[in-house]
Amino acid sequence: MGVQIPPLALAKIRRCGYFPTGFQRGEMDDRLLENDIRVELSDGGSCQKVASVEITRARFEDEKARVLREMTKEVSIPGFRKGKVPVEVVERRFADEIQSEALRSILPLAYSHVVSAHELDPIGDPEFQDVKLEKDEPLAFKVCVEVMPKLAIADYRGVAAPAEANPVTDEEIEAVLGNLRERAADLAPVDRASAAGDVLTIEYAPVGADGAIDEKERAKDFHVHLGAGRIFPAFEEALTGKKANESGRVDIAYPADFEPKSLAGRTVTYEFLVNEVRERRLPELDDALASRIDERFATLAALREDVRARLAAEKEKEAQRRREEKAIDLIIERNPFDIPASMRERFKKELYAEDDERRKAVGVGPEEDAGRKAQMEEFFDRVAERNIKRYFIMDYIAEKEGVEVSREEIDGELAAIAAENGRPVEELRKYLERDPDRLAHLRARLRERKLFTIILGAS
Repeated sequence: MGVQIPPLALAKIRRCGYFPTGFQRGEMDDRLLENDIRVELSDGGSCQKVASVEITRARFEDEKARVLREMTKEVSIPGFRKGKVPVEVVERRFADEIQSEALRSILPLAYSHVVSAHELDPIGDPEFQDVKLEKDEPLAFKVCVEVMPKLAIADYRGVAAPAEANPVTDEEIEAVLGNLRERAADLAPVDRASAAGDVLTIEYAPVGADGAIDEKERAKDFHVHLGAGRIFPAFEEALTGKKANESGRVDIAYPADFEPKSLAGRTVTYEFLVNEVRERRLPELDDALASRIDERFATLAALREDVRARLAAEKEKEAQRRREEKAIDLIIERNPFDIPASMRERFKKELYAEDDERRKAVGVGPEEDAGRKAQMEEFFDRVAERNIKRYFIMDYIAEKEGVEVSREEIDGELAAIAAENGRPVEELRKYLERDPDRLAHLRARLRERKLFTIILGAS
């Protein structure tokens, strides 16, 4: 069953490997016939099935005989040529191996029969339990497998999810203009002690245990924006208050998980020299700045109006996104169903990994994460459940409504994106085709757009 969901969630589901790896639906082997097997299927909990299976003793003995024939062709025993060892010798010497191999081969056949005969849609590989093989008795065992939920989603057309009004405020416009002014700031050298906001040009080198400076490791023309939080706090503190041509030393304690590992857990002393201190000088917010930012704008008023229009478009897009997700929440509320536990746990594992990476990037150590992980458990549980249900619902609607994305629709979208970004269509196409995930991302986006036209269309 082909599925499409938002790109981030889709990538996560693909990475988690939610679908069978070793066993595939429909792999029914003709060596296992209906009169060879008896199956009783029962529910084992949320999205789980338990099959109690018996395979006739005669069928199992046939499988052992097959294994014995194959083994006889390959086995080597002193005193006999390969392939010429008497069957009874092989059977006697390798009895345990023959039985184990027969089990190894017949269990997947039985599982394939269960899946095909009962039209199951499995997730992941099965778990075999309580395997029993008594003398002259049938082979008995249980096989447990998670399955896709059986869905019958109703009331998904014309979902009433009104858009929320969120007009652009003067404060938001001024904030954007302030950022543009910051980006247009000039840097001018100053003859004073450095302070937050200044940009320093420095050089530094590590100091060895003997006090010698390692000139081979000296870094030159290194730019530091004081107050930006991009370097170790101890280094920033040591640089603050320094004038051009002043030097100093600072001890940097690297965390245990620092990259490169050659520095992890170490404390290194650095000697530094401030070559230059420059301060940021903001331009006046006037017509001249508007023209400098973009020659299309002859006046500040024209720039201000463009900022307002762009903010309004962004807010409209965000309002539509919220409306779409509210509609999904309403469909979930109207159509309760369980999700496979393994999907939930794997999705949560991905969320934890992403959260760890984000926190690691800002210098939060594992010991500080321990308590937070417990706090985040409930939140990640909700996020995982909601995303997985969204995934199932969108796939169900797409299949029910026959929603597909044509090549012509992809070409049309490429043309629109190319025009918006001022790039040739063929250049954009080649960029997407270099990475299959990029094209899949575009196809998923178009598919969702069509699905939300159905979901919200008549509301």
